[in-house]
Amino acid sequence: MHHDAVYSGIYAAASGRLDWQVALKNVAELLGLLFVQVLGIDKHNGQLVFSSHGGHVSAQAALDYFRHYNSIDPRVALAMSTPTDEWMHCHHHLDDVYVAQSEFYQDFLIPLGGRYVASTRLLDENSVQFYVAFSRGFGSEPLGQTEFGLMHQLKHHFTEAFRNLVHLRETYAELGMARELLGQFAFPMLLVDEMGAIWHRNAMARQLLLLGDPVGERQGYLTCGSAIGQKALADALHSLQLDAATASAAAAPRRKAIALPTTDGRRFLAFVSAVRPDTAMGAFGRAPRALVILHDTRHYSTRTQFDPLILGECFGLTPAEARVAMQVAAGANPKQIALRSGAAVATVRTQLQCVMAKTEVERQTDLVRVLMALPIRR
Repeated sequence: MHHDAVYSGIYAAASGRLDWQVALKNVAELLGLLFVQVLGIDKHNGQLVFSSHGGHVSAQAALDYFRHYNSIDPRVALAMSTPTDEWMHCHHHLDDVYVAQSEFYQDFLIPLGGRYVASTRLLDENSVQFYVAFSRGFGSEPLGQTEFGLMHQLKHHFTEAFRNLVHLRETYAELGMARELLGQFAFPMLLVDEMGAIWHRNAMARQLLLLGDPVGERQGYLTCGSAIGQKALADALHSLQLDAATASAAAAPRRKAIALPTTDGRRFLAFVSAVRPDTAMGAFGRAPRALVILHDTRHYSTRTQFDPLILGECFGLTPAEARVAMQVAAGANPKQIALRSGAAVATVRTQLQCVMAKTEVERQTDLVRVLMALPIRR
């Protein structure tokens, strides 16, 4: 794609005429990147007011980042401390020795194909700072002198586009991040408070609520069609202590998994997890909420249908452990998984040991059987 068309796409996205994912995907292709991310951060509380990405990165990777990994990302502080007129190149600060020992890199970024990032601050407007990050994959070279000219041109256009976007900032406040992120999933997902009041539902959840089985909506509240399901949901929400003080909330469980009966005997699972603004960068709103993920087990009948999100929620696995479990169930061994992901073999073996412990099996042959059954690990 011609440079001018890519630049025009940036302005079109900022004005709402083009999806940001499309515009950023074009930028990624132009520079030979794994993906591009743009984000706005509230300077006072560190919470996101805007974020989008494009390129070879999934919605689940973004969800995993906000729920699990943003707090251990060593690049954030480096980027925020870099002056506006400079670029932060991660490999200038984090060498291969550090990366080999980093949980963030070994469990998250490298298995997803990532490695190097070059980021810069675009704007520092009132209470919000806007950034762009260019990411290259594992096995690629960092961005260097040959790309600097194009990078500076892109920075100029991103900066001017975000100047136009600043007056629309309220469009992305509060639940705007959740709306964009959860809308990309094929699972019904909702954000509710401790009383079950619905603050957001994606398109799949909207369809399920209209059916009323196993869940529905009554006067803005999430309800279950059976008394058993209603009690299980209420107990799960209460156990998360969403309205508790910070100290009490830290002692509360982060997730609960429950089974919801249906009128026709299907097996529906609900995964209820706490998402708090201080640990999720405010990506799900400015108040503590519960993320409810609903799953119909009819869509899960063969090992080819394993989904790392559902495996992680059902068994309490980390995203990295869930990806390992999915690949082992498909017949891969630790060396093959390490080769595919770029992680160390020792790291993969440790993750597999954690999977075996959490699924309460001792042999890999038993792992597939347990995964297929999807028993709930409370």
